[in-house]
Amino acid sequence: MTVEEITSIQLRDYQIDLAQQIFEHWSNGSSAVAIQLPTGAGKTILFTAIANEFIMMGEPVLVIAHRTELITQAASKLETVTDHPIGIIKSRIKPNPDSPIQVASIQTLVRRNPPPASLVIFDEAHHCHSKTYATVMRHYRERGAYILGCTATPARTDGRGLRYLYSGTPGFDVLIKGSSVQSLIEQKYLAPFKIYSPSKIIDAANAPIRTTGGDYNQKQLADLVEKTLIIGDAVDTWKQHAYLKRTVLFAVSVKHSKELAQGFRDAGISAMHLDGKTPKKERTALLSAFERGEILVLCQHSIVTEGVDIPGIEAIQLVRPTKSLIVWFQAIGRALRPAPNKETAIIIDHTDTHLNLPWPDDEIEWSLDPISLKNGKWSIGCPECQHVFRPTQSERDRCLATCPNCNVKFTFKVEKSGKKLKRLKVVEIVPANFAEFDTEYDERKLYIVQQLIDFGELQGYQKGWIYHQLKELPELELSLGDWREIARRLGYKAGWGWYKWQEMQEFIGDRAA
Repeated sequence: MTVEEITSIQLRDYQIDLAQQIFEHWSNGSSAVAIQLPTGAGKTILFTAIANEFIMMGEPVLVIAHRTELITQAASKLETVTDHPIGIIKSRIKPNPDSPIQVASIQTLVRRNPPPASLVIFDEAHHCHSKTYATVMRHYRERGAYILGCTATPARTDGRGLRYLYSGTPGFDVLIKGSSVQSLIEQKYLAPFKIYSPSKIIDAANAPIRTTGGDYNQKQLADLVEKTLIIGDAVDTWKQHAYLKRTVLFAVSVKHSKELAQGFRDAGISAMHLDGKTPKKERTALLSAFERGEILVLCQHSIVTEGVDIPGIEAIQLVRPTKSLIVWFQAIGRALRPAPNKETAIIIDHTDTHLNLPWPDDEIEWSLDPISLKNGKWSIGCPECQHVFRPTQSERDRCLATCPNCNVKFTFKVEKSGKKLKRLKVVEIVPANFAEFDTEYDERKLYIVQQLIDFGELQGYQKGWIYHQLKELPELELSLGDWREIARRLGYKAGWGWYKWQEMQEFIGDRAA
């Protein structure tokens, strides 16, 4: 496995250098490597070239993503480069388990028996901190697979990093930083950009808006934007700075996106709306029409942010303020891909985001380590190292957190004033040998359970049928963590899993007696 072989796929110099570093780190014992490369700089073709090396040696490859567009894009490029049929692990898609290359939806993969893989690639790796990703990461690290994470923005807004994932699961060992946006612009691999701002901007930073999940509270933000931004102003600003340029507009809500699209159409400009609930066929048709230039302005909400590869995007228009560097950089990155006749990418920002966050050509000190948050209602300081972070929903449900900086586990309580949250308060550090038995589940056992769930759904049986079947399989020895996961897959609350686990213990005890 050498970089000389990889160069046959016509990688750019900086991509070859990244590949060299990846293999060096793997050779030196760092099995899980993350790379940072700006949006539009060719992360997909880089990991495709690396995947091809494993395929040529007869080693299976798994690529994991979280969105339909990312899965489709990765599968297409992998099939073109490797000349192998691609297996897709995703609901409602017929599997091809014999293919040496599998591209999986993380949501589907975690519910099925994971395929064998010598190389596992996490696309948009900044999402890897969740429990589902951590489960998959732990599975393949324990089996000695090489891990590669790819992202333009290895940062998080919850005080967590990527060196350790959910509940202290080992994440990435090393981060390789690629070429900067400024360097790629100078080499003409990315388009230069200009940022325009109307005289009247949406001043979210000085508005009384709560922070939720590291960004502005969605409902309060939508109220502010819809009261502040006049549809006609958005259209007039576009005419002034991006007239006749293919533009993606980032709206604050689905409702607002539809209203903006109608506003553009009323002004005689071809515009359409798109969001996460747009049917797949309609979404594909809209994106194709936009790429052909039949639609000039694509108003959307939470869809054209990651993995949408349309070099013809000439401008983006932001009417959604954000505190998230990830959202900001991913949005701007949509317009930076070079294309024929594109001299400059146009960024129209109706918000104060460009005043409060770095620009994409600024030097960013990316790191795998977590960055401590400011104290807030939903944040808490580790009693051991004082790192401030925000517990996940699962941790809040159990009042048990794992510090993402030092991995100490501690319990906390939620103090309220009336019905309102006052603060989270540390109770005690738990012993180092504490086992989170109630959160872990056995993937092999759950594979059997999932087959029962699938069969029951196919036959139209009630969900309760599953429990009665499992009572006949005491040899599975399902743990509390297994039952909690079964509850999740059946759409029940975790408490159902706890009660069924208790019932099963009594049932097994009665049988033994």
